[in-house]
Amino acid sequence: MSAPFLSIHSLERRLSTGNVEHITFEPGVNVFVGPPNTGKTKWLETLDFLLGDTGANPYEQSDEEGLSDKYEAASAKICIGDETFQIERRWREPGAKGKVFVGDEGMLAKDFQHWLMEKLGIPLVNFPKGNPMSGQTWPELSFRTLLRHIFRQQRFWSGLVDQQPDNEQHASLLLFLGLAERIYSDDYGKLVDLKLKSMRLRARREQYSETLNDLAVDLLDSEDATLGVNETTVAVALQRLQDEVERLQTRKLEVLTIASDASLPVSDRAHIAELGHARAAALEGLTVARQKHLEVEDRLAEVRRYRGDLAAEIERMARVADASEFLADLKVTHCPACDQGIIPYQKPDHCFVCHQHLPEEPEIAGLGEVRLQFEQDRLNAELLEADELIAVLERDVDKQTRAYRDADEALLTIEVELAPARRAVAAVAQADVSAIDVALGKVAERQRQMGRVAAALELGKRLTIQVKALEDEIKPLQEKVDEANRSIDFSAAANKLEEGMNAYLDALNVQRPDTWKHNMVEIDISKSSTSFRVGQKRWRGALGGTDSLYFLMAYQYGLLSLSPVPGLHYPGLAIIDVPGEFSGEEVKDSENFIVQPFIDLLAHEAFDGAQLIITGASFAGLQGVHVQTQTRVHVA
Repeated sequence: MSAPFLSIHSLERRLSTGNVEHITFEPGVNVFVGPPNTGKTKWLETLDFLLGDTGANPYEQSDEEGLSDKYEAASAKICIGDETFQIERRWREPGAKGKVFVGDEGMLAKDFQHWLMEKLGIPLVNFPKGNPMSGQTWPELSFRTLLRHIFRQQRFWSGLVDQQPDNEQHASLLLFLGLAERIYSDDYGKLVDLKLKSMRLRARREQYSETLNDLAVDLLDSEDATLGVNETTVAVALQRLQDEVERLQTRKLEVLTIASDASLPVSDRAHIAELGHARAAALEGLTVARQKHLEVEDRLAEVRRYRGDLAAEIERMARVADASEFLADLKVTHCPACDQGIIPYQKPDHCFVCHQHLPEEPEIAGLGEVRLQFEQDRLNAELLEADELIAVLERDVDKQTRAYRDADEALLTIEVELAPARRAVAAVAQADVSAIDVALGKVAERQRQMGRVAAALELGKRLTIQVKALEDEIKPLQEKVDEANRSIDFSAAANKLEEGMNAYLDALNVQRPDTWKHNMVEIDISKSSTSFRVGQKRWRGALGGTDSLYFLMAYQYGLLSLSPVPGLHYPGLAIIDVPGEFSGEEVKDSENFIVQPFIDLLAHEAFDGAQLIITGASFAGLQGVHVQTQTRVHVA
């Protein structure tokens, strides 16, 4: 089943004086005639504005000044299938300048276009501008974009659709031919989005790997650097650094042992060893005592905060008790629902608000007091427990403080006894030990840096996992999109438009032999482009001025011929504002000649409700058309 047709029933313009100018059209072919400068184009500009133009008024681009002040509003009665709608623009009414009124409902121009597309059964699609993988946001294929193909304005006769980018022309044709919603599907949009994410993640991973390799290569040994930074080289480097630490520590112990043997008497060595063991034990005891001391202090601070909260809660409960006594005698004076004054209920033993029977008053008061007292007693008991716990913790803090002080004093005593031996050993081994400590510091720093490199490699692994997850998601979606594209017969779609255009050119030759002397039009449509050729040449290079007119008229005819085809989305309306001259050749004598094929086309039953509005100088003698004549010439 084909989509409903769009046609224009009437147009009105309301002057600032309140008077109304009015023209009417009918389904079928409408010839809008009159000498030059009689306002035909201005009427069509008004219609264009009514169909969703976002401008301030229909004449803001006009060379004639004052038209937007002369008129204050315009309206049209449009037919979509069996439905009729009144649309209106009021550019001088505050708050209505950017709106299109459908009946009494005001819509923004974009919302009106959505409404019109929905009524016409044309799907809303988004299409890529240029390369789909460019990362640009896909714009919406709006009704205004389609209207550039439906309405050929007098100023746009030098190209297929003048001043419209090729990608927009292509997307519009795909939509008219019922292909756009299949090509620019949600699956395709999701696929492009996933591919872009995958590309960005891949680029990020590569850049990250290069940067990490540049930063970490100096940390690796020369034999590992040739392999780059990876888990294996980092693991090998970390193991070598650990081996170096163990070697230096062993060397330091050897140096100290040799220095000790050389500087200390044999009789003192056993005592010095005992002091060393005692120092280690004292240092460990000091660490444990410090930790216990900190833990007890933290616990004491926590309990004190808890006691403060309890005290504040008890104070709040006391304020609640005072408030309850003060507010107990207050009564409801106004209804909580409607805020009207309460009328006393006649039964004193019933509630005067809800009219339910009242329980005994002492019971109500007693329940509240019992609950309040229970909470106060509970809080006071918890406060007492907190005070007792604080006292215990304070004693524990004192105990741990003494233990910490005793451990510190024990360590200090041992340090004093060891000091002479240290000085003796240091005098012998100071230089060697210092050099070893410096080397140990350097190795330890390299270990920390290599640890960071190992952690950084984890980010690269996560990026790889994310890329793999995206690829797993892309693969079935790519297959689905490819299958959908393989099922699209682009040639058959192109043939529909091609046949319509060639039918028009054949009709011209029937009306006037040898008018079209060129080869037939050929159209190639693919997923990404459309090309029109005459024979083997692109149409622009093959045709002169008058032949280009015939070609562009054939294009409008070809689109209109798509209207009744099921599954296609051309709305059955064509508006053609024919110029008085085309490339220097007057077309006045051939007006009837170029219109007759449209009359024959729309006479078929399948085109019932379709419409052509075409301007011209006379169209004298045409049969089967509705004539709308303009006679008043506007002179500057």
